[in-house]
Amino acid sequence: MKLNLKNKIIWLVFTFCFVIASFAVTTIFYSREIADKKSKAYRIAEAYAVELKRDFTYATNRNAALEKLVISKNGKLSDAEFIHDAKLLNTDYISLIELVPNGVVTDAYPYHPSQKKNTDLMKIKEAREVLNFVKRKKQTVIYGPMPLAGTKRCVVVMNPVTLKNGKFWGYTMLTVKLPNVYRHTLKNLKAMGYDYCIDTSKSPLTQKRVQVESSVGKGDKIQDAVGYTFSYGSCWWTLSVVPKGGWRAGAAGLLLASAVVIDLAISSLLYLFLGTRQQKDELNRLAFKDPLTGLLNRRGFLEQLERRPEIRDQSPLTLAFIDLDDFKFVNDVYGHVIGDLALKNLARHLQEVFPPEALIGRTGGDEFCVAVPSDPARAQKLIEEAVSGVQEFTSGQQAIRYTISAGYADFPKQADKVKGLVVLADEALYAAKMHGKKAAKHYEPRMKRIKRAQLGFNVKNVAQGLPGGVLIYRADDQKREILFANDYLVHLLGCQSYEEFLAYTKSSYNNFIYRDDFAAAEKSIKRQREQKLTDPDKSLSLIYRVQAKDGRILHLSTLGRYVEDNYYGDVFVVFVLPGDLSFEKAD
Repeated sequence: MKLNLKNKIIWLVFTFCFVIASFAVTTIFYSREIADKKSKAYRIAEAYAVELKRDFTYATNRNAALEKLVISKNGKLSDAEFIHDAKLLNTDYISLIELVPNGVVTDAYPYHPSQKKNTDLMKIKEAREVLNFVKRKKQTVIYGPMPLAGTKRCVVVMNPVTLKNGKFWGYTMLTVKLPNVYRHTLKNLKAMGYDYCIDTSKSPLTQKRVQVESSVGKGDKIQDAVGYTFSYGSCWWTLSVVPKGGWRAGAAGLLLASAVVIDLAISSLLYLFLGTRQQKDELNRLAFKDPLTGLLNRRGFLEQLERRPEIRDQSPLTLAFIDLDDFKFVNDVYGHVIGDLALKNLARHLQEVFPPEALIGRTGGDEFCVAVPSDPARAQKLIEEAVSGVQEFTSGQQAIRYTISAGYADFPKQADKVKGLVVLADEALYAAKMHGKKAAKHYEPRMKRIKRAQLGFNVKNVAQGLPGGVLIYRADDQKREILFANDYLVHLLGCQSYEEFLAYTKSSYNNFIYRDDFAAAEKSIKRQREQKLTDPDKSLSLIYRVQAKDGRILHLSTLGRYVEDNYYGDVFVVFVLPGDLSFEKAD
């Protein structure tokens, strides 16, 4: 009998839910079984790491015994005494025993004819650096692995020797064969059914790890291993293990078969509960964090601020609103990618200036909030420190500079509720903006009278409304790149748009002046730059000719000033009118 559409849908949904629940439960069990096996493997790695340390201790103890012998002889050990004691200390995993007074190898056992006598290790850069570390730290160092003294692979145990009179004598060194020193330990580990890999930092002067041993082949890494890291001989060692054949969970298959019999409804609810809870955690994280800077967003900042003990206990706290000056300008000039880098740079700057207990958030656009749990005087000092100076970072070869402004208010002195405190800090920020930016303003009642619409009236509004031309160009490069021209000047030269004006002048002030007047104008501009040092407020008036796009020759009267700009460096700002207004002519 065929099912109808409705029953088919119910059956399919039921079957689908059963499959999903069975798979989810099996996956969880599999993960737990693997986790248990990894936990066990970690304990085994930890236990065998102790065994490795014990193996190395045999060698370090022998070297320590040789060190004590040198000290007991006050550094004057005869060849016969050295050979006698070296024979006693020697064993199957030691290939060479050496005395190295002041970094020079004077005695070695067993002696090989191929060895050079009185080898000065201090002339070998890498050896000198390690020996100096041993001397400075007065610590035993295990250096290696490396091929040495006829041994394919070994490590060198180095001990510093200081005589009883406090004088540094030199070093005792044992060359230990690998894997001889820990062969028994690795054999047992392999007998337990584990592949292994041993890595080390080679010397205390480097963090780079090199492979010492691997059961799967020299240079080959074991995959998905569990590692235990320990310190020995002033170096870091990591023993990584994994079961032969990888991680297997045989009981998971049995569970999958058993899951058919388990209550399907409970299994489905469990799966849905786990999925919903994970989703809720992720949504909560996204709801309170700013993805660009990693700081709290506005919602997260205000919620955490409300829960601060200072708010509950009415303790001193200062709230600051901090804003990146002319952020739109940064975006327009450098692009939104650089704008994002500026915001991230500002976030790092605030985290560096303010103490760890301060609450920092990005509450929107280029606006940041900082709550400083401190007395008002200390908070004011921190805020002024944050605002002072020009912030700078580099992107590629380009240096980007910007300034910031801040407004702040004190809790509970000026407002005893978070909502009111936010309003006061916001008004103080706008007062700082009206003050000229790059400023920190403490809230005062008179700030309520500030009209925020005034901040929207910008330089472009002013420049386009002037009864004359405005030209701004770089003064610190050969091209003299044009940075701005208002509509009046664009139309005066017979161009229909700013883009046409830049194409006509090739974006250079050098192509703006008529060529016969260029040398004289250049001479006058140079004089203005020199006068800048003695009379920074003095402007330069010039009369010169320009050629419009339609061929007309125009006489222009100009009034210019040399200015240092945070974004562009040195620039000239020039006011232009047509005709001869009896300004000083270029000489």
